[in-house]
Amino acid sequence: MVPQLMKPLRAFRRKYAYVTAQPSGRAAVFFTLEGILYTLAFNMVNNNNNLFAMRLGASDLQISLLSTFSQITGLTFLVPGAILTDRLSDKRRMVTLALLMLSVSYILIGFTPFLGAYRYYAFLVLMSISVCPLTLYNTSWQAYFSDVIPIEHRNRILSSRTAGTFLAGMAVSLVCGNLLAAFEGYDAKIRVHQSFFWTASALFIIQIAILNQIDRTGDGTRKAVKLSEIKETIVGLSRNKLFLSFLGTSLFFHMTWQTDWTLYFLGQVRYLGLNEAWLSYVSIGGTLAQFLSVGLWRRVNDKMGVRFGIIFGSIGLACCAASMLIATSLPVSAGPVVFLILNTLSNVTYPAVQMNVLQCLLQAVPEKNKTLSISIYTMFISLSNAFMPMLGVTVYTAFGGDLIAYRTTFLIIFCLRIISTGLWTLRWYLLRNEPK
Repeated sequence: MVPQLMKPLRAFRRKYAYVTAQPSGRAAVFFTLEGILYTLAFNMVNNNNNLFAMRLGASDLQISLLSTFSQITGLTFLVPGAILTDRLSDKRRMVTLALLMLSVSYILIGFTPFLGAYRYYAFLVLMSISVCPLTLYNTSWQAYFSDVIPIEHRNRILSSRTAGTFLAGMAVSLVCGNLLAAFEGYDAKIRVHQSFFWTASALFIIQIAILNQIDRTGDGTRKAVKLSEIKETIVGLSRNKLFLSFLGTSLFFHMTWQTDWTLYFLGQVRYLGLNEAWLSYVSIGGTLAQFLSVGLWRRVNDKMGVRFGIIFGSIGLACCAASMLIATSLPVSAGPVVFLILNTLSNVTYPAVQMNVLQCLLQAVPEKNKTLSISIYTMFISLSNAFMPMLGVTVYTAFGGDLIAYRTTFLIIFCLRIISTGLWTLRWYLLRNEPK
């Protein structure tokens, strides 16, 4: 019996030894583990933020303000953080510092329900502040990843990391959704939300330990950035046609994507009547579709290039808007099931967004002052994220705030996403003779 039980362990050890012997194999393993931990922590909190805010007494507009305030606060860290990151001899230091700050922030947020009448406002303020290290993590991670991983290995490693994060996303959605559904009463559910924040805080600390196991294998440069070079970087990017074409297309894409971030939640809860368990099923269905299709989009990227693959990612987001339109047009008894099916199918192309936007960005930014260039791009995306979810709610409210207004708003969003898909297609066509 014991030898039989040891066979899977020995097979795993052989597989691990083989993978780590490949170029950048060790980094692939640890980047995947690091991504899984980050996804567990991030989704545990952010998948349930709107529910938590609602249970703390937030209105529809106040729920949308979570995104607005968070993004505006995060902007304050972008450029200073980029300059400091590029000055560091090892960009991993900034990544781990950001995770440590995020861990502390989540510990504090877990105590906000004890603040009585001020608990929503305390949650809003602390959640907004926590986006500063979160933004810093995302920006410095992108620069660190491109330093550590040579360009020829990025697609393979990103696809491995993305597959791992999708599995983690499914697990955390299933567990968290059913935990929240199992407890009755707002007080009990709020205590579950608090446990999510504190568990996420611990996971970030483990993530730091994993990051410290990654060896440097790339040849990225690490030149200190002087304050006077900010102007030089901006001028250089303004003359970089490859960067400008990417920025314009990506910004419009994100604007159409971010418009429904609050509305999508409101539609599921208000018009489709989904509870916590159903919300987790929707999340799991979408994540399962993403996980199963990662290999497909990795092969598409290898053959056709990342600029081609992102077109299908944009089509998928248009299909998500169509899914909500169709589901909210049906009787309440049928809407949830149809939405679950259509939303799951729409998520088949999402890995092309997850993997390709970053790779398109790394293609477009120069190596010099790379982190600063990424931060300038991220500033535009963050500004969009600060206002578009609130704009979506405002348009919906202006149309009347009912089901007809909701469907009208989503029809507009669907049309804008079709235009966004056309822009990605045009960019791919114009650059079809450039390196993939």
